Amino acid sequence: MEIESYKEKYKYRNKFTRGLFFLVGDAFSLCLSALLSYIILFPFTDIVRTFPLEHTLLIIGSILAAMAVFRMYLVNWKYTGLRDLVRIILAIVLGGGLSFGIAPFYQEMGNYEYVFTALVLIHGVLLISGFRISKRLYHEFISRSKNSKKYTIIFGGESEGEQILRDILKNNQWDLSVYGIFDDRVLPGLRMHGVRVLGGKKEMIDHIRRFPVELLIVAFPEMPKKDLKEIIDEIKEIRPEMEIKILPSFHSLTDDPVGVKHIRNVSIEDILGREPVKIDINSIRASITGKTVLVTGAGGSIGSELVEQCAKLKPTRLVALDIDETELFYLVNEFEGSETEVIPCVANITDESKIDQVFARFQPDIIFHAAAYKHVPMMESFPDEAIKVNIGGTRLIASLACKHKVDKFVMVSTDKAVNPANVMGATKRVAEEICMARNGTGPTKFISVRFGNVLGSRGSVVPIFIEQINNGGPVTVTDPEMKRYFMTIPEAVLLTMQAGSMGDGGEVFVLDMGEPVKILDMAKDLIRLHNLEPDKDIQIEITGLRPGEKLYEELLNAEEGVLETEHEEIFKAICSRRTDEEELETKISDLLAHLKKGKNEYIRDHLKSLVPTYTYKERKKVNGTMTPQKGKSLFVEG
Repeated sequence: MEIESYKEKYKYRNKFTRGLFFLVGDAFSLCLSALLSYIILFPFTDIVRTFPLEHTLLIIGSILAAMAVFRMYLVNWKYTGLRDLVRIILAIVLGGGLSFGIAPFYQEMGNYEYVFTALVLIHGVLLISGFRISKRLYHEFISRSKNSKKYTIIFGGESEGEQILRDILKNNQWDLSVYGIFDDRVLPGLRMHGVRVLGGKKEMIDHIRRFPVELLIVAFPEMPKKDLKEIIDEIKEIRPEMEIKILPSFHSLTDDPVGVKHIRNVSIEDILGREPVKIDINSIRASITGKTVLVTGAGGSIGSELVEQCAKLKPTRLVALDIDETELFYLVNEFEGSETEVIPCVANITDESKIDQVFARFQPDIIFHAAAYKHVPMMESFPDEAIKVNIGGTRLIASLACKHKVDKFVMVSTDKAVNPANVMGATKRVAEEICMARNGTGPTKFISVRFGNVLGSRGSVVPIFIEQINNGGPVTVTDPEMKRYFMTIPEAVLLTMQAGSMGDGGEVFVLDMGEPVKILDMAKDLIRLHNLEPDKDIQIEITGLRPGEKLYEELLNAEEGVLETEHEEIFKAICSRRTDEEELETKISDLLAHLKKGKNEYIRDHLKSLVPTYTYKERKKVNGTMTPQKGKSLFVEG
């Protein structure tokens, strides 16, 4: 209430001081006009005349009154235009006429008085108009370089906003000119590096309606995503073409000083999903610093982020292993010249001889196992490959980890391992079982971390939607009711590292994914972020569920519960069913043996014996041949 009261007072105070400023400026211009007129007439008079003070005061008073009638004290100085100049001339003419009508009642009017008055009016038009248009002339001509910069406003007047403003003022290369700061947390009227705080969110929206704002910088990293989405939606309705950039929350283990280089375009991650995660950097640092870290699947979305975050914590050695040599090449190039050397290793996690050599050479202390096949529809068509890599590869890596006395083995799992309806989910569930069964059989502590979809990963729905939007549509959604849990890649990786540092072995950790999001709503938000209208500029097409897809994903089995941990966003699953190691090995060996013999038609039945909660639809045979699985080629990452 106090802030609102202060803002209301400031509103009227600002209105009064602006009017008083123009009044004083106009009066001074008229005084100068009268002085110039007297000097001009002085050589042409027969007798020495004193300055006509009373007549001058009458002229000034009449003109100022006329200016008030024409509401010339409620205008914006910087945006004085042709209409305002016309009103100034009319006001001066009216004021001059008024003075001509009043003057004869108190003095004798002669040729000198009439000529003096006319000259004052002419000079008044020139000087007052010049005064009123001076600020616009300054910005458009004298300060042309500044005027050519983007008209920018900043939402966020605390530490981050101040640092960004200072960076803009300090470095001309940004080509930005800040005209105001808005923040409900800061009292309006204050100045920051010469730029005034003009109010809060409401005042900012009004400012965008009235002035040609080209760029809004949201320097408010802790702003709730739903509030940011409301602001963006409101601005897009007013000015769809306006550029909006944000200073994101730093999902990083080390932060640079805030500057313009950190701001970026608004992405779907900024308005979707959970709020920024909190991490205990000290516990993560203790588990990484000075250790040899091996990341499998290092060329993938999760794997490359694991490499990037681990590199900041100065491990003794950081080994990046992947079968994709191209992605590995790009990853290693990013770390050229950095303090931490990333050692590339091109290898297949199903190649026992090669992986054994890698372990023997580098002797890793901690393994982050992110290598896996994750694309649901593709793995429905090639279930044998999912089993070879997700099950066979995990079993091999886990076995060698025990052999080489690795301290910790952290496996990246998925929500699709819960009551799986597809091959990918079932194989990841078996991989979790392998980790739990292996734990305690040697010195290695095995930990699994389960989470949902990650935004922006290779093959995920977001880049595919963006590509479809750029191509003019349509955007394809499989079902209007489909929902998924989403998390950004940095969030998922930092929480995975956090869970790995917390685990004592044998746990399946479950990340708090927040609320599930409708895929249809996500598609509409993405279209709006591209300044387009859903179903008007870009059509949305419903294609139907694809093989192995569910409308909803779960993070826990029906028979499971969770225990809280010291971290509010990480839970520990209570896994009531754990397969005996010997029984698990026997079943996996039988499954892999069937693959070698080419008996792929029995794969799903064998998976069902390993994962009783796995459900799938039988494909029909036509003339003795399995029918192909139908579905669009829109692959949504696990």
